[in-house]
Amino acid sequence: MEESMDSDITLLKRVKRFLRSKGQWEIKYVLRECNLIANQLARISLYWQTSLQIFEVPPDLVVTAI
Repeated sequence: MEESMDSDITLLKRVKRFLRSKGQWEIKYVLRECNLIANQLARISLYWQTSLQIFEVPPDLVVTAI
């Protein structure tokens, strides 16, 4: 449990340092229910072999979310 807390704190410190070094940021919390399309695309991207994917037709997971 203690190791997890240490790594969480380390991660938080790194994120804060990154945000300070890269200029102005705006962070907003968005409920998962309000962000279903981005959530579905993020899941699909885990299986992509390339960093860019262009869709002619939306994937089925996105269509069902709409």
